[in-house]
Amino acid sequence: MTIESEEEEVLIQEEAISPARHLEKKALKGTYYIIIFYAIANALRLVSSIVLTHLFTPDYFGVMQLMTVVLVGLTLFSHIGLGDSVIQSPRGDEPVFLNTVWTLQVMRGVGLWLMTLLLAWPVAIFYRESRIIWLLPVLGFGCVIAGFSSTSLLSLSRHMGIGKTSSQELLSQAVQFVVTIIWAKIQPSLWALVAGRIASEVFRTVFSYFIMPELRPRFTWDKECVRAILGFGKWIMLGSALAFLAQQSDRLILGKLIPIVALGVYGIAYGLSDLPRNIISMFTSRVGYPFIAKFAQRPREEYRAIVLKYRRPILAVGGLLLICMINLGDVFVLHVYKKPYHDASWMVCILAAGLWHTLLYSTSNQAILALGKAHYSASSNLVYCIGLFVLIPVGFHFYGIAGAVIAVAISDVPVYFVILHAAYREKVGMFFQDLWMTAGFATALGATLFLRVLLGFGLPFHGIHS
Repeated sequence: MTIESEEEEVLIQEEAISPARHLEKKALKGTYYIIIFYAIANALRLVSSIVLTHLFTPDYFGVMQLMTVVLVGLTLFSHIGLGDSVIQSPRGDEPVFLNTVWTLQVMRGVGLWLMTLLLAWPVAIFYRESRIIWLLPVLGFGCVIAGFSSTSLLSLSRHMGIGKTSSQELLSQAVQFVVTIIWAKIQPSLWALVAGRIASEVFRTVFSYFIMPELRPRFTWDKECVRAILGFGKWIMLGSALAFLAQQSDRLILGKLIPIVALGVYGIAYGLSDLPRNIISMFTSRVGYPFIAKFAQRPREEYRAIVLKYRRPILAVGGLLLICMINLGDVFVLHVYKKPYHDASWMVCILAAGLWHTLLYSTSNQAILALGKAHYSASSNLVYCIGLFVLIPVGFHFYGIAGAVIAVAISDVPVYFVILHAAYREKVGMFFQDLWMTAGFATALGATLFLRVLLGFGLPFHGIHS
C-alpha cells in the first residue's frame, strides 16, 4: 500500500468517526443544559409547591389532580407521536413534513378541547365534584393554545437544541408560578391554579415563534407525510393510551377510594418522589433518544455498545437521586410543609423506593424505540395497566392507603421483564449491566439507611399507617 493510499484511508476513517464525535459533544453539551436548567426548574417547582400548599387546602390539589388526569388521558389517547416522527423520520427537516405535522397538531388541540366540553359533566358527577364542570373546559382550552405552537420546538428536539427548549420551559414554568401566586393573593380559589396553567401555555406558544423565526408553519396536508406519520404513530398512540392507564390509573382509582383531601396529599408526595425519574426522563427524551437514534442504523453490536455507554452514567446519577429522596424525602416534608400534608412524608419514601426498576426499563425502552419498534412500549404498558388495576384495589382492601401506595410502587415491576425480553430480541440486551448497577444501588441504599438509623433518625417508613 502506498503512502497516498494510507493517507486516504486515514481521512476516510476520520470522516466516519467525526460525526459520532460531533454528536457526542452535542449530547454532552445538552447534558450540561439539562443539569443547569432542570436544577433551576426543580427548585422553582419545589418553591411553588411549598408556597401553594401554604395558600391552598389539600382538596384544591385533589381537584387539580383529577382534572389533570383527564387532560393527560385525552392527550395520551390521541398521541400519534408527532415529535417522535420529526426526530425519527429522514424527512424531519423538510418544510412540507413539518407543516403537515403542525396541521395535525392544531387539529388535535382543538379536538382535545371539544372532548373536555363533553366530559366535564360526567367526570364531575362520577367524582361528586361540581367544580369540575366549569374548570375542566377552561383548563382544556390550553390544548388549543398549545396546538398552535411553532414546529421550532419539534425541530429543536430533532437536533438536540436543548438550551433553547429548556429556556422556554423554564420561563413558562416561571410565568405559571407568578400568575398563580398573584391571582391567589387577589382571590384564593381554584381559578388561580387554572389561570397559571393557561398563562403558561400562552407564553410557551408565543415564545416558540421567536426561538426559530425562520420557521413559519402554515396549514399543509401532504398525504404521503400523513401516511408516514400515522404509520409510525399508530403504535405510539396505542402505547400512549396504555401509558395513560398505566401512569395515571393510580389517581383515577384512588380518586374513587379515598377522600379528595387525601388525594391531594398523595399528589404532593407523588410529585416529590417523581423528581428523580423526571430528571432522567427529561434527559433521555431530550438528549438520549435523539442521540442514540442517530446510530440506530449501525450494526447491532456497535449500536448496543453505544447504548450501554450512554446508559451507565444515567443510571448512576438516577440511583444517587433516588437514594437521596428515600433518605431525606420524609425529613423534607415534615419540616417544610404544613401539618395537613405530613402524611406525604412516608408516601414519598415508598414511591421513590419503587422507582429503581422504572429507571432501568425506561432507559432501555428509549434504545428500542429508536429502532422504530414502538409496539414493545404498547405491550409493556398493557402489563403495567393490569398490575395497577389488580394491585391497587387489593392493597387498599387489606392495608388501606398504605397498601395502595405500595401497590403503586411495585405494579410496574413486570414492565421491566417485558422490556428486557424486547431488548434481547432486538440484540441490545442490557441484563448484566442492570445486574451490576442494581447491586451497586442496593449496597449504597443499604449503607445510607444504616447510617440514618445510627444517627437516630430511624427508617424513613416509620410514619406509615393505613
